[in-house]
Amino acid sequence: MIQIAIYGKGGIGKSTVSANLSAALSSSGKSILQIGCDPKHDSTHLLMGGTSIPTVLNYIRTKVPEKRDLHDLVFTGYGGVCCVEAGGPEPGVGCAGRGILTTFELLEQLGIREIPFDIIIYDVLGDVVCGGFAVPLRHEYSDAIFLVTSGEYMSLYAANNILKGIRNYDHATARIAGIIYNSRGLEHEERFISEFAKAVKLPIVASIPRSDLFAKAEKEGGTLMQLYPDADITSIFKGLAEHVLGLCCGITPLFPAFPLTESEMESIVLGRNIAEKLCSYTHAPRKEQSRFRSPATTGTIGKHFLTKGVKNKEPLHGCALAGAVTSAVNVTDAVTIVHGPRSCAHILSNFLQSSSLKEKVRYGVLMPDNRQNMLLPTDMSEETFIFGGIEELRQCVENAISDGWNTIFIATTCPAGLIGDDVELVISCIKMDYPDVKILPLLVDGNLEGDFAQGLIEGYRKVAELVDMSISPEKGWVNIIGEKSLSDGEGANFLIIENLLSQLGLKVNCRFLNMTNLEKIREFKKAQFNILAHDDDSNLVLRDFLIDRFDVAFFEYPFPIGFRETAAWLKALKQYSDSKVDIEPLIEVEKLKYETEIKKYRPFLRNKKLLVNSYSRRIDWILDVAFDLGMEVVKVGMLKSSTDDIIRSRYAGLFEVEYDYDSEKRQKDIRELCPDLVLSNYPPAFATEGVHHDSIPLVPEVGFDISIKLAKRWGQFIRLPATEGWKYDGGESE
Repeated sequence: MIQIAIYGKGGIGKSTVSANLSAALSSSGKSILQIGCDPKHDSTHLLMGGTSIPTVLNYIRTKVPEKRDLHDLVFTGYGGVCCVEAGGPEPGVGCAGRGILTTFELLEQLGIREIPFDIIIYDVLGDVVCGGFAVPLRHEYSDAIFLVTSGEYMSLYAANNILKGIRNYDHATARIAGIIYNSRGLEHEERFISEFAKAVKLPIVASIPRSDLFAKAEKEGGTLMQLYPDADITSIFKGLAEHVLGLCCGITPLFPAFPLTESEMESIVLGRNIAEKLCSYTHAPRKEQSRFRSPATTGTIGKHFLTKGVKNKEPLHGCALAGAVTSAVNVTDAVTIVHGPRSCAHILSNFLQSSSLKEKVRYGVLMPDNRQNMLLPTDMSEETFIFGGIEELRQCVENAISDGWNTIFIATTCPAGLIGDDVELVISCIKMDYPDVKILPLLVDGNLEGDFAQGLIEGYRKVAELVDMSISPEKGWVNIIGEKSLSDGEGANFLIIENLLSQLGLKVNCRFLNMTNLEKIREFKKAQFNILAHDDDSNLVLRDFLIDRFDVAFFEYPFPIGFRETAAWLKALKQYSDSKVDIEPLIEVEKLKYETEIKKYRPFLRNKKLLVNSYSRRIDWILDVAFDLGMEVVKVGMLKSSTDDIIRSRYAGLFEVEYDYDSEKRQKDIRELCPDLVLSNYPPAFATEGVHHDSIPLVPEVGFDISIKLAKRWGQFIRLPATEGWKYDGGESE
């Protein structure tokens, strides 16, 4: 397959050239795809019989992600040519360049690369040289580039700007197929185009004269091949098609870009001496300084991963940038560059720091934590958004290298994604000077690519690139996978799990990914097997990825919560790890403690009604205690979740379950079912009269002791008045 980009000034005839070239190529028996990259979305008009086809960007606005299909975007036109139109925003609104990026990403996600096209033609507006419109210049999209131009100065000026863009991407690499001269019939036009072509060292591969047949064909809604196959003008496109087929075979040469300076353009094309012209003018008088200040500029993320059960579900929680950075900063001897405004890095830093402080306040555990200090912003400003942030990113990376960082993550924010900064290009350039430095891009573009969970997974994938594939497993070592590193109880939970593992003679090799150094990540495969901290959707995606990538083993059960789960977990783990340690004495001690405490609080809680309202579908650790205390579970209301769907319980059938539960339904059930205790992830700000409320932690404590703590807590609640005495205002309760 060969990919061809056709660039030129707006209105110069790129779409006419592209459509007629595609039509001519179709007669060769090649399969052709033409993608229009102009907001006018008229590139494929002639191929489609004079009709417009739906654009990708309009499709994105009207079709939810899970229902998108490539067949809705690819249309078959004359000669079997497949046609796609990117489209664009309304004039004056949004960023059309970002639309090109989005179009290409969606087409790849939907499988456009899986269709075996022989030739792909991109018809691209050449006046706009921002990152979005420059996407087809990238090597993954174009093998050869044609410049369509007339002999008019502004058309040649646009062609020269395109050469500058190509030079920025390629340096001296040869990728230009030549100039297509589309005549306007102006005086001395041929001389101008000839001088320009000679100056930039490019051949004129086709000369297209003015012809009324173009207007007639457009009026009839067809290409020249279709309507006037024997006309002389049609033979030009047949010859151009032969030129392209030569590119396919590798027999037609390509050329590097040698753009002209502005003074060279003036001199060579127009015969002017720009230096003399400037000297003929006097400086304009200096204006009085304005009373008004100019607006200040504020100083200071195939590449995407589609997750199972997480991608495109509503509602989205958080942004992919925060998720990706959360993964990266848990590599303790790497630095993460946030390519975006300082505010993004500042918010993330506070976000990371607060989790560490909450851990200390609530659990008395303060794990070694300098995550918030491992973030560097590129300080994108308003000016950067307009002109691009590549230089700022390059400087930030080089500063990090100078500071001694040898492993660097680069996470992209929404602004970086919107303006189309090519992070991969920066990395490839820096790697030439610093080949030993590892630079890993996290191209999540803020929240443009999804939510926190998706960014987290993308971060995990990148960190996995640091694993040494040659290391073999060693008995007695385990990896802990998928801890919620931002949870204020995860540090305490790790210490509990580490102690339980030590009871079986097992040691933790790598925490993937929670405050882990590069050496531990490199030795990831040293573990005999892996244990999931939680079996939610994002962790199941992570588990499947690690199995596919490294062919590693996983213990069946996640971290246990409560007495019953922990006892069963230890027995299963002993068998799975082939441990020779007798775990029964420990379990018997814990069983005695549990039964003693349950017996103590059962008199207060027997026959009390319990209503559970939870996000998590894993609630048996609560139900175990409730049923052992003799409580009546009147209902379980499952809050709407973006991940899990169905409750998982050994007690299914013993109580009513309602999904998509909300606060209004909860209040209705409190009035009708009259529970004594209501458990919720988020208790109401104002409790219902006569009802006790308690919270369910999103990441509960693991191990044996949580069951006893629940029984004790509920027992204390029930013995307190359900309505505070001060509410009687000195009177007697009814």
